Formats: sequence, C-alpha cells, structure tokens
Amino acid sequence: MSSSFIKETIFRICAIVVVKAIGLIGRVSLTRLIGAEGIGLFQIAYSYYGLGLMLLTGGLPTALALFTAKHPPHGWVWFKIFTVYLIIIGGCATAVTFYYSEAIARFLGNEQLRYFIHFLAPAFFTVPMLTLLRGYLQGIELYNVIAVSEIVEQAVRVTFMLVIVTLFLPIGPAIAAGNSMVSTTFGAISAFLLLISYYLYVNRRSDKSSIRNININYQKELRWFLRSSFLISITRLLIPLSDVLDAIIIPSRLQVAGYSSSEATAMFGVLTGMAALVAYMPTLVTAALSHTLTMRMVSDWQARNYERFHLRTRVALKISWVWGWIASLFLYVYNAEISLILFGTMEAAKPIQFLFIIPLLVGIREMSTSILWVQESKRVPFIGLLTGISVSLIAHYYLVAIPGLNYRGASIAILILEIIAVGCNLLIMFPSMKKINYSRLMIDALVIISLMMVVNHFTHQPESGMLQTIIGMIVYVGCSLIYTALRFKSAR
Repeated sequence: MSSSFIKETIFRICAIVVVKAIGLIGRVSLTRLIGAEGIGLFQIAYSYYGLGLMLLTGGLPTALALFTAKHPPHGWVWFKIFTVYLIIIGGCATAVTFYYSEAIARFLGNEQLRYFIHFLAPAFFTVPMLTLLRGYLQGIELYNVIAVSEIVEQAVRVTFMLVIVTLFLPIGPAIAAGNSMVSTTFGAISAFLLLISYYLYVNRRSDKSSIRNININYQKELRWFLRSSFLISITRLLIPLSDVLDAIIIPSRLQVAGYSSSEATAMFGVLTGMAALVAYMPTLVTAALSHTLTMRMVSDWQARNYERFHLRTRVALKISWVWGWIASLFLYVYNAEISLILFGTMEAAKPIQFLFIIPLLVGIREMSTSILWVQESKRVPFIGLLTGISVSLIAHYYLVAIPGLNYRGASIAILILEIIAVGCNLLIMFPSMKKINYSRLMIDALVIISLMMVVNHFTHQPESGMLQTIIGMIVYVGCSLIYTALRFKSAR
C-alpha cells in the first residue's frame, strides 16, 4: 500500500477518533444530566431522525462519490442539480416534521417526544445538503478537509447541546433534551460553510480547467444515479428503519414483561444509548478504512486492475478481522469498568458484555459491503440486511417480552441481525477470497486472545484496584496495536 494512502487512512482514523471522543463526552455528559429515561427518549427521537434523513438522501451521497471518482469533471454539475432537489424536499420535510411533531410523538409511543421532534425538524433541511457535499468531496478524495469538517460539526453540536440542556434543565429533563436537538442543525451549518468555502475558494481554483467544455449525457447519467442510489438507499434504509421499529417494539414488549412505561424507556436508553453506543464505537476504525479505501478500489475496478483491487480487499478484511478481535475482547473483559467510568453506573455492564462481538461482526460487514458495492453487487448486502432485520424483529418481539430476559433477549436479537448480514456477504465473496491465509487469521486470533488472558490475569485479581485495571487496559490496547502495526507493515 502507498505511503499516501496510509497517511490518509491514519489521518482519517485520528479524525474519527476525535469526532467519536467528542460525541462520547457529549453523550456521557447528557446521560448524567438527563438520566436513563431521558437518554431513552433521545434515542427514540434520533431513530426517527435517522430514518427521515435516509428517506430524504437515500443513496445519493454515496452514488455521487462513486460517480465522481469515475468522472471527476461531471461530479460538480450533478452536485448542483441534486442540491436543488434536496433544498425542495428537505424544506418540505422540515415543515411537516415541525407542524406534526405531536402526532409523530404519539406514533412513536411517548408524547414527551414532541419536544425532541419539534427541534429536530430544521436538521432535515441542513444535514442532507451537508452529506451530499461530503459525498462529492469524497469522490475527489479530499478526505482531510472532510475529516476536519466532521470535527467542527461534532464540536459545535455537542457544545450547543450541553449548553442548552444546562440552561433548560430546571424546566425538566425531557424539555431540556428536546430543545437541545436544535444543536444538530447548528453543527451541520457550521460544517457545510467550512466545506463549501474551502472548495469554492481554495480547491476549485485548480479544477476550473477540468470542468470547462465537458460533455454530459444527462439522460444516461441520471439513469445510472437513479439505479445506483436506489440500490444503495434500500440497503442503508434498512438500519434506520430497524432502529425505529426497535424503538417502538422494545419498550412496548418490556411493558408486556412487567415493566412500567418509565422503566421500559430507561432500559431502552441503557441498551441503545449506553451499551450499543460503546459496542459500536470500535467500528469507527474499520469505517475510516472503508471510507478511505472505497474510492481507490473504485479506481482499480474501473481500470480493470483486478490484482491490486483484490490485494486491497484482502488487506482490508484482514485488518477488520484483527481489529475486531482486539475490540471485542476488550469489551467482553472490561465491560464493568467501561460502564462505571463512562456512565457512573454498572447498569450498562451486562448489555455491553452481551454485545461484545459487535466490533468483529460489524467491521467485517461494513468492509465487505463496500467491496460488493464497488463490484456493482449491491443486491447481496440488501438481501442479507433485510433477512437479518426481519429475523431480528421477530426475535425482539418474542424474546424481550419473556420475563427475566430483558437485556439478554434484546442483545440476542441485535446479534442475530449482524450475524445473518455478514454471513450473506461473506458467502458470496468466498470464491474470491481463496488467496487469504486462513491459518494466519486463526493465529492472529490466538495471539490476541493469549495477550488478553495474560493481561487479564494481572488486572482482575481480587486485590486489584481501578488504577491497576486501567493500566492493564492501556497495556492490552498498546500491545495489540503494536502487533497490528507489525502484522501489516508490509501487508500483502
């Protein structure tokens, strides 16, 4: 792999770590301010927001990125065309959400959600344009400026969120957290202004010659966009749709199991706002790798350089495997410490342990999905996710309602989704993965497991204190990263 690619990937990972760290600080602070029930409402509202945002943008940002990587001079023209579309449809979505916030809250099962929905409405106008612009800039490989914009967006959002919650907290946690949702809009505006300013006044000056006198077959290219964005969007739509259905099903089925409405909302907050937040956080590494690698794989595939394409895919999947084991074992062993340090409670410890394998499953799923998309095989990830979500929803409905299962039942359903989805991807990719050394992958897993066993032996003794445990956590992560760096120093 080239040194420029490695530098871009490292910068991208560092930027996402900063973004996630800011987000984690904000989420932990918010949880401590508004409690488990408040964070449960927050999660339900954001599941609606995620679904609405995906319905608005679909797969357009990703399709624009893929298209621009193949046809750079045409990308800016299509960005302007799609921006007009998003302004119109985003404005309509904002108005509908704003005026019908109470009806939407009732549909989601809790009238207190009206505050959250009301102040989320402007985000449906601003965020789609931001994601589209990032898609275009990803296509011309301006990864660094995208990363900086994400840091700015997150910093502005979290700052406004915590300030607003603190100011309105005396009125009530639900009202305070609901009002803070407007911070999503402020963050998106700040990031959009940064990106568009950079492109118009810095980068585009060097691109003017390449975008003059270009011949665009609008009808042909529009058909490509419609087809590609549709296939991408129906795949990506499944996750936010699943989140909304989970937000409706899980609290209601917990009430069937004997919990009150307040207790059910609080448990949903612990599961999705604490445990799932922690379990999915390590996937930021594989997400950064996928984000940076996808455009290069597109170029290789377009140039019919299949040898280099398959080399990149093998390395990406191997890194996902190794990092997945590192993160998953960390969550399994240190679940109690993570819950206590981050949230000041042991309530999230068991759910984190139940979901420990998520980094391994999701990392490979995301990477394999990107690879299949580059190969124009977009139906496979969709079928896998659709099947996984369908089975997962059935499991949620029946398992969560069984008294005593609570977190365990919901965790099983989440894992079922990921196992089925990643299984479908790998099943189709298996014929092209013959050059992967599976024995070496098993050795990687054994090395990481052995390292964790040694570290755990010295950090989880009866007389061990929190300081010794934290030192053990640092030693494990440090040694694992050193092993990973040595393992992939000259990856082939």
